[in-house]
Amino acid sequence: MHFPETDKESAQIRYRNQLVNNDFYTQLNTIYLSIPHELIICLLILATFLKMELPCDMIEEILCCSRVKDLLRYRCVSREWCSVIDSTAFAKKHLKKTMECNADGVVIFQGEENFYLADLECLAGKDDVAAIKLNDPLMADAFIFGAANGLVCLEMDEMNEFLFFNPSTRQVRKIPTFPAEFPCFNSMDSSWGFGYDHVNDDFKVVKIGQCLVGHMVFVYSMKTNSWTQIKDVPILFSIDAWGVFASGALHWEAIKDAVNSTSIILMFDLETEQFREAPFPSVDRTSVKYYSQRLFSVGGSLCILDNCLSHTDVYLMNSYGAENFWHKSFSVERSGTLGYFRYLRPIAFSKSGSVVILEVDDEKLVWYDIENKVVRKNGIPNMFLTQPYTESLLQLNEDKHIQKPRLASKREEPGKEKGLELVVLAK
Repeated sequence: MHFPETDKESAQIRYRNQLVNNDFYTQLNTIYLSIPHELIICLLILATFLKMELPCDMIEEILCCSRVKDLLRYRCVSREWCSVIDSTAFAKKHLKKTMECNADGVVIFQGEENFYLADLECLAGKDDVAAIKLNDPLMADAFIFGAANGLVCLEMDEMNEFLFFNPSTRQVRKIPTFPAEFPCFNSMDSSWGFGYDHVNDDFKVVKIGQCLVGHMVFVYSMKTNSWTQIKDVPILFSIDAWGVFASGALHWEAIKDAVNSTSIILMFDLETEQFREAPFPSVDRTSVKYYSQRLFSVGGSLCILDNCLSHTDVYLMNSYGAENFWHKSFSVERSGTLGYFRYLRPIAFSKSGSVVILEVDDEKLVWYDIENKVVRKNGIPNMFLTQPYTESLLQLNEDKHIQKPRLASKREEPGKEKGLELVVLAK
C-alpha cells in the first residue's frame, strides 16, 4: 500500500535531491583542503545517514586519508563503508598512501611478554606516551624479527614456528613448516629474513641454513603458500642470523673469506631471488682504536652504523646503481648532549629529515636534532626493543574477515576490547 507524502516530507526529499544535483560532491571536494579531515568525515557520515547516494570513489578517496584505527570504527557506519574498507584494493591503496606520507608507527617490545603499539606523534616530546598493549597469549613467547609493508613476522618457540601478524587488525597467519623432502639442519645455525616483493606483490621469508656441503637457501612465498629451494648460493664462511629488509632486498653481514676475514654485505633480491654483494662504506680507520658495524633499516633505506670510540657515523644507502653506494647522513658524538652510549639505532626520520628518533642502548628513545645537536627525551620506560612498522588493513586470512564492530554491553567497559588495552607509559 502506498501512503501519500506530506508537504513537509516532499520538501525534505526535494531539498535532499537538490543538494545531490547541485554538485554536492564537488562542493565537498572544494572545501576538503580548507577544513580538518575529521569534519569532512562528519559531513560524510551525515550525508550517509541522510541516505544520499554518494559515489564510492569519493568515499574511498576521503577514507583513504584516515588512520587505520579510525577506519576500523568507520566500518559500522554503513554496509557500503564496510565493503569499501574491507576490500583488498582499498587496503593496498591506503597502505601506499600511508607509506608515501611517511606515517610510520612503532612496535615496542618490552620485557618478555609485553608488546605495545605507539605512533610517532605520541613519541614527539611528550612526558607520558599513550600506547596500546597487545593482551594476547600468542605474544608471550614471540619475537619480532622483521616488518615490511604493513605486516610483521614473528618467531615463536625458538625458531620452530613463524607467523605473519598484522598488529592493527590482530590477524595472524601461520607459516607452514618445511616439506619433508627438504634436508634438515639445526635452526641455531640458520639465518632468516622477512620482506616484501613489490613487483610480484608477495611477502617472503628466507631461510639460509648451514650444512656439511655449505649453505642451503629456502624461500617461502605467501602468495603460493609454499617453500622453494634456491640453487645458486654463494660460498660463505659465516652469515648474521637476521637479515635486514630495505629497498626490496634482504641484507646480511657475512664473512666471505675466513683467512683474511673479508666482510661483505650479502644482498638477496626478493623479486629475482638472486644473491648479490654490496661493499661497506669506505672509511679511513688508521687512527680508530675501536670499531664495529651494524646493519639496520630506516625509512625504507639500508643503514650502517660505524661505531668508533669517540662517535658513531650513520650511513644511508643510495639507490642501486648509483656511483657512490653510501652517503653519510649524520654523526653522534659520545661526549655530546646525548651522553655516553654503547650503541644507538635510528628508528625514523621526521618528514623534514632534520630530526631523527634514536633508540639508545635498548633503554630509551630520544628525538635528536641533527643540525643543532639537541636531544629531546620521551616517556618510554627502560629496557625494550623497537621495530618500525607501518599500519595497514591487509588481511591475512582468506576465509575469515575482520569481526564486525559491536557495541559494548552494559557490563563491558568501553575501550576494553578483547586483546587490547590502552595504557600510559610514563617515566
